[in-house]
Amino acid sequence: MNNNIIKVGTFFSGIGAPEKALELLKKEGYIKDYKLEFFSEIDKYAIRSYCAIHNINNDLNLGDIKSIRGNNLPYCDLWIGGFPCQDISAAGKMRGFDFKSATRSSLGWEMIRLLREIKEKPKYVIFENVSMITSNKFKDTLNLFKKDLEEIGYTLYDDILCAADYGIPQSRKRYFLVAILNDCKRFIFPKEMTNKQCLKNFLEKTVDEKYYLTDFSFIIDEKGNRIFSDIKNNNIKYKVNYSKYLNGGVCGKNLNDNFNQSSRLFSSMGMAPTLTASNTANNCKIVVEEE
Repeated sequence: MNNNIIKVGTFFSGIGAPEKALELLKKEGYIKDYKLEFFSEIDKYAIRSYCAIHNINNDLNLGDIKSIRGNNLPYCDLWIGGFPCQDISAAGKMRGFDFKSATRSSLGWEMIRLLREIKEKPKYVIFENVSMITSNKFKDTLNLFKKDLEEIGYTLYDDILCAADYGIPQSRKRYFLVAILNDCKRFIFPKEMTNKQCLKNFLEKTVDEKYYLTDFSFIIDEKGNRIFSDIKNNNIKYKVNYSKYLNGGVCGKNLNDNFNQSSRLFSSMGMAPTLTASNTANNCKIVVEEE
């Protein structure tokens, strides 16, 4: 690293969450600075958001990872890649990420290809995916993935971390794989901390009415549940158990949604769930009580 400035390249970059983490590390004095050498993203809306959020030009975007050649990449100290999870996640079709499967999740192997091609390898590489990648269904493929990294010269450290254990009110578990070239430094995952936060602490106080599904009127059923009607469609009903709302967690259900995961209502007094990448119209819904 040149004068403690970390040179960074990211793949499957999205809107650049790892880059925001590096900004925070800089702000808090853990690193001196970082320089983005490139990012790789194909979604036009994500690219526009990325450039706006990080105030950079689209020229740094290398586009489709399959079109990138390792010998054309600039040197980086750190690569980061949260490769697609759709074919690994329980919320998807779980087609896997075998090398020859041609699924979106198999694109993670492209980073290994680039590590073989590049002349000067990054000292550190971080991979991220859903925790399901460690399940019996996918563990053999994951072991092959890790074996390839070890053959290239990396020492590996991996674990499943949950956002709720690090001060964020969200039950979001993710698998992290940290690869360090030539075992130049030992890595220890951060210790879990006590989380006293709830989702309500992070919500805006003033929100436009268009973001609300219901108004504040309700009826009470025979079991004491509060039944709300959708503002735009009275045939759509939401059932809320007020006691469960006060305790946090799942506190109700969308009575018109037959899919268990998307039908659940979550209390703002507890943790938010993991947001799925697809089916966004029926994603999780939060119950908020106005003061």
